[in-house]
Amino acid sequence: MPDVPSDLGPTVAQGGRWRAWRRPVAVAVAATAVLRVVTTVVALVSADGVAFPHLVAAHPSVLVDVWSHWDTGYYLTIAEHGYPAATAAGHHGVVSAFAAFGPAYPATVAAVHAVTRTGWMWSSQLVSLLATVAALVGLVRLADRDLGPGTTDVTVTLVVAFPTAFFLLASYPESLALAFVVWSFLAARAGRWWAAGVLAAGATMTNFYLVIVVVALLVEVYQSRPSPDRWPVDVRTVVVRALAVAGPAAVAVGVWMVVCDHLYADPLAFVHAQADWNRHFAFPWTLAHRTLGDLVHLRFLDTSVASVTELFDSVTVVLLAVVAVVVFVRVRRSYGVLLGAAWCVYTFQTILYSETREVLVLFPFFMGMARGVAGHPWRERLVLACFIPSAYFLIDRFVNGRFAG
Repeated sequence: MPDVPSDLGPTVAQGGRWRAWRRPVAVAVAATAVLRVVTTVVALVSADGVAFPHLVAAHPSVLVDVWSHWDTGYYLTIAEHGYPAATAAGHHGVVSAFAAFGPAYPATVAAVHAVTRTGWMWSSQLVSLLATVAALVGLVRLADRDLGPGTTDVTVTLVVAFPTAFFLLASYPESLALAFVVWSFLAARAGRWWAAGVLAAGATMTNFYLVIVVVALLVEVYQSRPSPDRWPVDVRTVVVRALAVAGPAAVAVGVWMVVCDHLYADPLAFVHAQADWNRHFAFPWTLAHRTLGDLVHLRFLDTSVASVTELFDSVTVVLLAVVAVVVFVRVRRSYGVLLGAAWCVYTFQTILYSETREVLVLFPFFMGMARGVAGHPWRERLVLACFIPSAYFLIDRFVNGRFAG
């Protein structure tokens, strides 16, 4: 075969890179489009019934306003006005609740709003849409590498069919957090440790508990260590990699503590604000006792309050524990550490609250489930038969102002 002319080399290389990314991009765009259309139709039918086409024709903003519930108000208020300071006597507890919401998502929404000059809801929806595409592109790349193309398709299907997947496209930070987490691992696997650290810091500033990503990335650093006979020479390399991974998140958390101290006279306001949602530290047996009590006394059946979502959260936490072990043993240790650390975050508290939504950012969770059902059609059908009706139920609750995660 004749040599490729040198002036065509970059073009050929670029073509090769595009071929490597073409499938992930196509899968991500298609999956996001399907999720967008299906969840929007379900939301509009749940909110307005069969009259929704007329409402959309008269008021196109209905397409995004249907998602304007619950934490959306917090995020858009922060994006538009910044974090309120606790200066008014008697209102410290109210405004300090804002400290619980990470700044990365509202800051990104504010940036998109400044560039596009669209409304705040439209800007937030655009951020969530693009972040979902970016997250799924990275997920396909990782899943292809760790599981193989056949299982990758199942992984993406499980993500978009998950009962709370609509939060990825609502005005919530889960899509941005998922993108940060996925791409931090992609960067680490490519040996770009500083990039992995910066992306992990971005995840931390989206949802604060995601500082656990740093722990998982440190496992990646350990796995990339030199061979034992080279350790005396390359200890500095390992230390530098660890600092690159952990340093940006440490700086980001430190800066946020200074901001909280300035606004609320409490550098740990973002931790203490969890009390506004009755979240307090407790050992797992405390949570288990309370949850089992709710199950025995059938409090899960009270769908007028948040109790029914506690049932979803309970199932999620149990499933997460199982998948964490499977992923650690059969997929990748750093992934298992990430899921195990998340399980500890979810269970070392007094109440289950929003875990079925928060687990969306833990991409190994879906990899582990895909590993268990791929190649087994009846398992896949059973999982989807559980996921899809649950998704409809939670969307209906969310758009009608009832708690859904």
